[in-house]
Parts: sequence; structure tokens; C-alpha cells
Amino acid sequence: ECLGRAKGQRRESEDQTEVEGSCNRCDTHCRARFYRAGYYKRRLLSFETYITIAVPRVSCICGGMVDFEFLDLVPYGRTWFNIEERARELAGICVSLRDGVEVLAWGSKQPLSIATVNKMVTTTARLAEAFHAGPLERVPAVVMLDGVWLKLLCPTGEEYTDKRGRRRQRVKKKKFPLLVAYGVDPVSGERWLLDWERGKDEDEASWRKLLERLLQRGLDGERGLELVVHDGSKGLEKALDVVYLGDGVEHQRCIFHKLLNVRRDVVGEETMAPNGLRERRKEMVAEAARVYDGESEAEVRQALQGFCAKWREKEPGAVATLERGFERTIVYLKVQERARCRGQQYRRECMRTTSPLERVQRHFRQKARQVLIFHSEAGVAASIQLVIGHHHLADPTSRHWTQRLEEALLAA
Repeated sequence: ECLGRAKGQRRESEDQTEVEGSCNRCDTHCRARFYRAGYYKRRLLSFETYITIAVPRVSCICGGMVDFEFLDLVPYGRTWFNIEERARELAGICVSLRDGVEVLAWGSKQPLSIATVNKMVTTTARLAEAFHAGPLERVPAVVMLDGVWLKLLCPTGEEYTDKRGRRRQRVKKKKFPLLVAYGVDPVSGERWLLDWERGKDEDEASWRKLLERLLQRGLDGERGLELVVHDGSKGLEKALDVVYLGDGVEHQRCIFHKLLNVRRDVVGEETMAPNGLRERRKEMVAEAARVYDGESEAEVRQALQGFCAKWREKEPGAVATLERGFERTIVYLKVQERARCRGQQYRRECMRTTSPLERVQRHFRQKARQVLIFHSEAGVAASIQLVIGHHHLADPTSRHWTQRLEEALLAA
């Protein structure tokens, strides 16, 4: 079939037809010079069985071998595509490599090494470059920004000799933030992950790198961005002051983080028991949250005055914390009013806090707990892309996530 001749059909010396295969000695593609030379055996491991197949061998009259690329066989490959897909699927649902080796051997009874399975999983890191590149398919009206801390083993540049006499690179554990940008449609409530960045710290430089890339990819006020929601970290605020995202783009301080700070600063009274302090914190946080129930800025400010009048003498520190930077926590009202003037209804839960993004970061933390500590940057990128694919964070379609993942790997 590769030569375009039936089995047993003789070669014609005048035939000048060229085929896809080429001789590794004379580099010709002319099929008239090629002939079948039997086969060679190759063992192939799939998820269900371990078989031996006969791969056709083709030779050239010059004495060289003809190289053909078979669709389902890669050079020196000994595993079928379904076992590689299953290995990535298991890693995506946070099954450890060691447990994954056991699962992959259930049908074939042929266990793979942990290094082999790790290599299959790490190929997903190729998707990270594609995920960071190209214009955004759509620009959300609201973007949430936050970071989650992970651990990575980094080489120190030193070497040592282990107990077996092998030279090893000395590594050191280092924490790093995974900076995430999450897009939200405040009309429909739809959410999707826009981009991520492995930062050195939650500093200005790391956040600027992510924001500048998003700006280059089309995230700005002219294309529909209206509000950026964040937790108020100093590095991010400095980066937002430097990276100009366009006219009319407002910055909203996360209300949930503000309420956490209020709870932290509730000190109670000297004679108060621990249960009493706990109840007071619960009461104050509940009342502080009700301050933001108003539909307009005037209603919210009136509720704030009532809260301060009730608690200022008892808990001055907590009241001062709520008042500090209060204007930055009600910016969403301004954006909501603009949308109302255009005839749109924006959902408040999509603009006031970074809680939707916090729920996304639970998936990254779950993967980090399973891995415990990452051993390479490629492993970090692969794990992040697997989590994004498994939980439909970037593509909320109904197709199975492994199907989309394998299609993306083929495209990459």
C-alpha cells in the first residue's frame, strides 16, 4: 500500500512515480527502486494488552533502507496512544504517578516505570506556550486577579556524590506564586481562565509580566474590559498603576478580604471568654457584610454610618479597618450603574469579590497536595494545563476534557 503496488506485482523500471518514503542512503523517492524486504517485529503495549506486531520493511536497490512514517507508530515507540492518553487523564484527576503505574498495568499486566509515565504526562507542558500566545478569543468585562503559592525544587549549581557514587545536582525547595487572571461575564455569569504566570514573588515585576502579556493579547478598555477585581496586594496595585489598561477601567478591592481583615482586628473585651470573642467576631463580620447590601452608593454609605456608630467605641480597630479604603470596595456600584444605563444587568456577585477565582485555585492546591513538591518547571506547566483541562477552566464546552487535551497536543 505504501508503494502503490499490489502484493506480488513486479516493479517497472520506467515508472517515475515518487512516494512519501525516502531511501536513507541515496535519498530517492522513486518507487521503482523500492522493494519489499519482509518485516521486523515490534512489541507494543496498550492499555488492554501487550502484543507483538510485524512492521513492513522496505529496501532500496542501492542497499539502503526506506524510511516510512506510519500514522500510529512513532520511532522507537513501544506504547499505544491510548495508554499515553490514560496516563495524562490520571494525572489530570490528581492520581499520583506511582498509583498511575498500577492502574495502567491492570489490563496488560506490564507495569511501566515511573519515569516513563512522568515523561508521558510532562508532554502536556507544550500546551503552556500556546496557552500564553495569540489574541484572546473574547475580552471579559470583569477580570479577577489573585495568586496561589506552590513549591518547586530549584538547582543550586552545586553537585554532590550520593551513596551509590553518582554525581547529583543539589536542589533547594523554593516557594513561588502562580499568578492567575480569571475572566467573568457579569451578564451571564460565565467564567473562564485567561492566562497564568509563574512569578518569582507577588511583586510588581511578576504582576507586570502577566498584565503586559494580557494587554498585548487584547485585554483593555477599548475591547470591553471595565473592572479589575483584586485582593489589594501591594505588588499588584503597583503593577496596575504602571500597566495602563485603558480609559474607564476601574479597580475593585475584594470585599471578602476586607471582611477577613475586619474579623482579624476584633479584639473583644478583657473579661470576654474565647466563645464570647468568637461570637462577637461572627456578629461584626455579618453586620459588616450587610453594609454592602444596598443598591446604591447612598444606601451603602448610610449602612456604613450605622455600623460605625454601633461599634466604634467597642471595637475601634475593626471599625477603622472597614473605613480604611472603603471607597475602593464600592467601585462595583459605579460599573453596575454604567451597565444599567446601557440596558444591561450586571450581577453583583461577579464584581465584588475574588471568591470565584478562589474556588478555581482550590483545584491548583489539590494538585499541589498530590504532587507535594514540583521537581521541574516543565512539571509545573504540565500540571497547570492538566488542571485547566480537567476542570474546563479555559473552555467551558461540553466535550470531554481528555478529547480537547489530545487535540491541543496534536495541534502543538
